[in-house]
Parts: sequence; C-alpha cells; structure tokens
Amino acid sequence: MADPTPTPPPAPKTPQTHGELDKQLLANIKLGEDVAAAAQDPDHAPRLASEEEIDAATVANLVTLNTDARTLAGQVITARKAHLTVTADTVAAQKVLVKALRDIQQRAKAKFKDKPKRSAYCINKENFGRDRSLLGQDATDIINLGETDALRGLTPAKIAAARAALVTWRQADVAEGKAAEIQSTLLGQLQTKVDAINTARRDIQLAVDTCWPHTDKANAPIRRAFKIPTNKPVAK
Repeated sequence: MADPTPTPPPAPKTPQTHGELDKQLLANIKLGEDVAAAAQDPDHAPRLASEEEIDAATVANLVTLNTDARTLAGQVITARKAHLTVTADTVAAQKVLVKALRDIQQRAKAKFKDKPKRSAYCINKENFGRDRSLLGQDATDIINLGETDALRGLTPAKIAAARAALVTWRQADVAEGKAAEIQSTLLGQLQTKVDAINTARRDIQLAVDTCWPHTDKANAPIRRAFKIPTNKPVAK
C-alpha cells in the first residue's frame, strides 16, 4: 500500500499589525492629547488650578505621558514590522529544511520496508514538520540516521546542505522568538502608559465636570473641548 502523500508544513502564523497599531490605544493617546491641550488653554487653566487643584504640574504630567506613549507607539510599530520580517525568514528556512528532510525520507522508503525503521525516519509521523517544537530534533535524527545508513543518492553534499538548512532554520526560529518577545514587551509598556494617560486624563475631565457643569448650556463649548458630554455629567 502506497504511503499517503505527506502534508506540507503550514507557515507560522503571521502577526497582524491591525493597521499599524491597535486603534483603541491610538484613540486613547489622542484623547489624552486633546484634554491636555484644553487644560493648557489660558481660558481654562487658571480656574482649574484655583478651584480644582489641577495645576500646571498636573497637566504637564499628562503631556509627558502622552509624549512617552507616542514614542512607545512608534517603537511598537517598528517591532511589529521586524517581527513580520523574521517570521518570513523562518517560513522560508522551514520550507528549505523540510524539503531536504523529505528527500531523505524518500530515500529511506526505497531502502527500508519495515515499519520500525521507517518510523525512525519519521515517515508518516503525525504533524511531521508542522510542530516546530519537535522539528529540530526530528531533523537532527533524520539527517544523522540517513548518513549512518548510507542511503542511496544521499551524497555528502546533500547531508551538508541538510545540516546547513537545519542551522539556518534554528537561527531564524530563535530570531523570531526574540522579535516576538520584544514586540510583546513594548506593547505591554505601551498599554501601561495608556492606562496612566486614561487615569490622568479622567481626573482632569472630572474636575472640568465640576467647574463647568452640564446644567449651564453656556458651558457646552468648554465641555466639548475636554471631550465630555454636554448634556449630562461625566460617569463616576
């Protein structure tokens, strides 16, 4: 009975950039910037400071948080692009490696008919080439066994090429893992910074809600400047 056609390994999942960066994070940074700008307005700043203790230092803190978040957002975008690049490198290296391993397996099939020997070459192994956590060890075993068994047509050049493909794939796999780690770390830092922005921004908005209540329609333009409802209080 003929062996089933092996399933080619799937490409590693490609990280998505979500239009460069998560829209909600960017929206929160922009909101923080708008509120900070309104709080710095000479028409608003004195009253906020005298009545609600929202002084220049408080507003400056929000400005700094906004600036830091913008910097981190740029770093996250750069890290995501780097992750995409190394992921593509890993996909390419994996294809080259698995192709070399399939060649060895085909030669082993021609020489060995017994199931134990074929199993040693990972022939018909479930998810062969698909499970990246096992691919390195499987590849090492197949290459070494093929060399030991002196498979027909498996020349020293082919063995060397297979070993080189394994080294390249391992290096790419490590690089992808590091890129993913960097991206995740920066994204976590950005989320923390945006959380701080939201807290500082909301403190100012609550102060504005008290200074310029919604019950006075004349306060509507100021409330709009601070991005709070014009017809109802800010939810506590």
